[in-house]
Amino acid sequence: MADSKPLAERKKLFEALQKPSKPMKKAKTKVSTALNRTKLLGNIKKAKGTKGATLKKVIAPKEGLTRAQKIEFKRSRAEAKGHSFVEKLDDEGLKFFNEVASQKFSDQAIAFLNAYWGEVGSQAEFIYSVSWDIFKYADMHAKGCNYVHKYKEGHALEFDIGLYFYERLCKFLGESKNSEWASEEYAPSQPKLMTAIVRKKELRDKVDVNFDGHVSMIEYLLYQYRAFANPADFVTRAMSHDEHPEIKKARLALEEVNKRVQAYEAEKQRLMDDSKKGGVIGLKAKNELAQLNSSPLWESIQKALITAEAAVRIANRKYGGKNFKGTGDQSRAIGKNEGSIWWLNRDLAEKKKKYGRKSKK
Repeated sequence: MADSKPLAERKKLFEALQKPSKPMKKAKTKVSTALNRTKLLGNIKKAKGTKGATLKKVIAPKEGLTRAQKIEFKRSRAEAKGHSFVEKLDDEGLKFFNEVASQKFSDQAIAFLNAYWGEVGSQAEFIYSVSWDIFKYADMHAKGCNYVHKYKEGHALEFDIGLYFYERLCKFLGESKNSEWASEEYAPSQPKLMTAIVRKKELRDKVDVNFDGHVSMIEYLLYQYRAFANPADFVTRAMSHDEHPEIKKARLALEEVNKRVQAYEAEKQRLMDDSKKGGVIGLKAKNELAQLNSSPLWESIQKALITAEAAVRIANRKYGGKNFKGTGDQSRAIGKNEGSIWWLNRDLAEKKKKYGRKSKK
């Protein structure tokens, strides 16, 4: 009889185990706010010995955090959700970004190169020779401008022209004569092929940071090099720096060269048009066209090139690769100087190649 009670209990337990268990109710995981959801996910820990990826704990922002720390939190959360770039910018950052996007294409490219020179320096030649050139071509197409000397550099392309830009870029890279730019060396700069419908959706949802219906150069660059760049990080890197006075002086000297080149090209075009006419006007235009490279217009370009070259040399010697933190009263977004210095030298070399004096052999 002493063992009857334990035996009865065991029998009762065995019978209970044979009965079908009640279905478990699904736990509700809905939370009221994104912050609470972040806290909930942050408290989930991987069970010991289980398989699968570990969820990283995300600490919600608290009072007293710096602006950079808050931006980093928002950036991480936006990336996890797959949201648009604009989700990563606060009001101050978006305002600064809009200021950069309102500058001409080349200034936006320089700001990007300065901010990401360590990551993108190897692609600078592609940005200068291909991306910037085709961006300007697309803008000229939109404005109906057929002559370079009449073109005023823009700051953004409408979506349809943005599609045209990508179409031209992909076509350019597909031509055998441009195989250099389609090589592995410039793989990070080569856009992914997609249909016009998909591309337009991509432009609207991912490229257009400030949702203004346009594609600026900085938006295109941030999207193309999104493996390491994003708007919030760009703003953090760029907004605390101004352009150094010597670099500004060199830049303005090169802009003066541009002005004189435009005057020269305008006169050259006029003479070419007149030379097609008959009579005295045609003969006179042909004569002046033959002497154009010894005219005052040509000489003014040479003087401007000498001044620009000297200014670029000083900027190279004094400030190449150094940071400059200015007074904060300038509107140009720069950051470090590597991109500015590289662009100045590259632009000077291009102008000397086209309009500099040819050495006599």
